[in-house]
Formats: sequence, C-alpha cells, structure tokens
Amino acid sequence: MKIQLRDFLPSISKNLTKLPLLLIYGSNQFLVKAKCDEAIDIICGPSAKDEMRVTKFDENVLLKDPQNFFSQIKTIGFFPGKQVIIIENTTDKIKTAISSALEDWSKDDATIILIANSLKKNSAIRKLVEEHPNSLCLAIFDEQRDLEKIEEIVNSMNIKILDHQIISFLKNPKNFSSHDSFISLIEKIKAFKFQDANPLTFEEVESLLSNSADPSVFNMIDALSDGDIENTIVLLKRLYASGTNPNQIITLLNSHFALLHRISLNIANHELILNTTYPPIFGPRRKKIFKQVQKWSTYQIEKAIKIIQKVEEDLRSSPKIELNSALERACLRLVSILKSIY
Repeated sequence: MKIQLRDFLPSISKNLTKLPLLLIYGSNQFLVKAKCDEAIDIICGPSAKDEMRVTKFDENVLLKDPQNFFSQIKTIGFFPGKQVIIIENTTDKIKTAISSALEDWSKDDATIILIANSLKKNSAIRKLVEEHPNSLCLAIFDEQRDLEKIEEIVNSMNIKILDHQIISFLKNPKNFSSHDSFISLIEKIKAFKFQDANPLTFEEVESLLSNSADPSVFNMIDALSDGDIENTIVLLKRLYASGTNPNQIITLLNSHFALLHRISLNIANHELILNTTYPPIFGPRRKKIFKQVQKWSTYQIEKAIKIIQKVEEDLRSSPKIELNSALERACLRLVSILKSIY
C-alpha cells in the first residue's frame, strides 16, 4: 500500500500488529535512512539496536541462502519485543524471496524493512509492496532541478517574512522530500496568511508542516515534557473538546519521546539529529526540545516510552478502554517520572 510522507508514522502506528513489510525508496538516501530509523523506533522501541533486535541482511547473502533469511524472520531473540530485518540496496532480484516471506508471515514474526534507491514504476518489488494490503510503501524524492526555482517562488509570495532563518529553511531543498511537498507548504502559507499583515513566524510554519495534527498537540507535549502537569491536562481537555483523536496524540507522544531518546544517546550531535527529523524542527521549538532532553535522563525517557507503548498495547488489545482517561493517567505517570515521584 502506497503512503505519503506526512502519513508515514501514523500509518506504521496504526498497522503495528499486522505490518510484515515496509519499503522505503528514493534518490534522497539520507532521508530514506532517517525514515528507516524512525520506523525502527516506532516498531521496536528506541532500545531495539542495543538489544540486538535489528538485523541487517545483504541482498546477495539472501539470494545465496534464502532459508537462513526465512529462519531469521521466525527467530525469537534473547530480549523480548518486536524484531526488524533490514535489507539495504534492494532490487527486484529478491522479489520471489520477499513474496514467499509475506505468504508465511505471522504477527509475531520480524518486520522486514527494505531500503532501495529509485525504483521504476514497473519495478517488481515496488509493485509487490504497493499491492500488498498490509505492507507499506514510501517513496522519497529529491527533485533538485525543480527545487532550483524555490528562491523565485519564495520572493513572489508577498508575505512579510522578517526572520531570515525561515527564508533559509524554505530555500534549502534538503528540508523537503519533493518539489510537491515544498509547493504544498507554500500554498498553505499563502492561505494561512491571507489578509494577515503580521510577519510569518517559526511556530506558524511548523504547525503548517505538521498539518496532520492540531498545533495545540505540540503545546501539550511540550508542557508535559517540561513537567507542567496542570497545563498538560488543560491543553489535553481542549484537544478532546476540539475533536482531536487520542490515538493521534499517543502516536505523536511516542514519536516525541523517541526523538528525545535519540538525542539523549548522542547529545553531541543533537543538531544533526534535529536536522534529519521530518517534519523539520527549527526555531524556538528546537531550543525547547534540547532543554527537555537536558531535563530528562536517558533512563527516565526509556521509562516514559514504555508507559506510552503500554497505553498503545492496551488500546489495541482492549478497544473498549476509555481513551481520554487512559491518556490522562499516562500523562500523570509521565510527569511523575520527571519529578522522581514514580
């Protein structure tokens, strides 16, 4: 099944228990691999690599011994939790083996992640994943020739932009997966600032980039990450009142703490990690996230992630659970971790 970049994390979260295969391909390999890392965090949790629950397979090795590959999919690791098998530089040569793996896959088996460069429309492996009902296929492009027109487009918007960092961000093609994603953002900015004489801000751009979520969700997540439980609950109730889906809030919470965990493990390279996050995080919120990482220890973050994932598991196994109450209880427990009460 084909998915868009904006639907990447929500689609994985929604299909966790029945996701046998994920194909990520495109000419922008830097972003492709960044998306692979994000997928691993969602599927397995942030400690998967440390617990040796991520296995890399070379395509040529797979072709020589497909039975070993099939056995690895069924193998139960020493550490509990979901496992992932990654195959880089994927080509159509392994289509038959992947097809066989899909036919025999069950929910306790390892999820397969295929990474590839540009795949043509008639690619056998691409067609297999796109047509499989439970597998996900994400294309990431870097249309440099089209993006060279960005400066001309930005200058023609007739919108007051006083912050040069916003201009630099919009002109940098690495911040967009494709020309279409850039144009989509420009159109949103134009509509959002129609008849608005106030300068465009970082927060506005960020909320427009994250168009799948109410911007207030991020305010709530920031309040929680800062240990402000009163404001967290107030913002949470506002989100309920506005009709925001609690499942979406849980997914974004999971992604946020997975990001905090990645940064906490490599604090010296926090700027690089934030630069590879999509939607990009910049301006004041970059500083907020860095301050949050400094407030939480790696151990506390890992405890928080386990709580969030437990809520997700409970909701999947017991759909009748009252979503709002479950989420509020989880938020109280998360803040209690930070305050060392729990």
